[in-house]
Amino acid sequence: MTYPQAKRTTTVPPEEISAELMPVVEELGLVENCRQLAREGYTIIENVAAPEFVARLRNTILESTTVDETGSGSSMMILGRDPVYAEAAVNPRVMAVAEFSVGRGFLLGSPIASIHTHGRPALELHSDQEMFPAPLPAHNMMLTACWATDEFTREGGATRVVPGTSRHLRHPSEDEVAENYGAIAMECPAGSVVFWDGRIWHGNFARNSDGQRVVLHATYFSTRKTSTT
Repeated sequence: MTYPQAKRTTTVPPEEISAELMPVVEELGLVENCRQLAREGYTIIENVAAPEFVARLRNTILESTTVDETGSGSSMMILGRDPVYAEAAVNPRVMAVAEFSVGRGFLLGSPIASIHTHGRPALELHSDQEMFPAPLPAHNMMLTACWATDEFTREGGATRVVPGTSRHLRHPSEDEVAENYGAIAMECPAGSVVFWDGRIWHGNFARNSDGQRVVLHATYFSTRKTSTT
């Protein structure tokens, strides 16, 4: 099918903030976050919501998530269980970053809540766009926003990323997974949202501290077509 030329030129380069979105990200103070996300494949935004909201989100996850004998667990298909999940998913700052990363008209995936306790093992490096063969699309097709309702530290099992690996446009090899390939902890205070795009190599560190790591993962998907034919 042949589209009008104007239709073909509506997609901006992956690292560029569109003219329509720029006033929004400027007002919300997210320009540097968008640039870091495009350059390195991840970014962290602190104080995304009021402490009262973060506490409500944390308590709701604790009350509604089934855990195993170790105290760890996760819940899926939770969007309709409590309004707090929808409020997190459509937070204005999160929505602006999602539009920048995966494009206007993006889709919300099913949010996942999880609780990790002491002794929870590390999650090995991987990329989320496992449904795509390499080379991965130049435009990101999937963005995860992870709400940290507790402080993220390496000892506490923080998410780990390998900065810049989103530019490789491929999945990590077995050797790179085994070597941990320069992963860093995405350390941040409670109330932050940690973002990573679907191509970056990431996982999480084992939790070696007491207490709980209580998070909400909200995932946003592009509606762009990946084919140019």
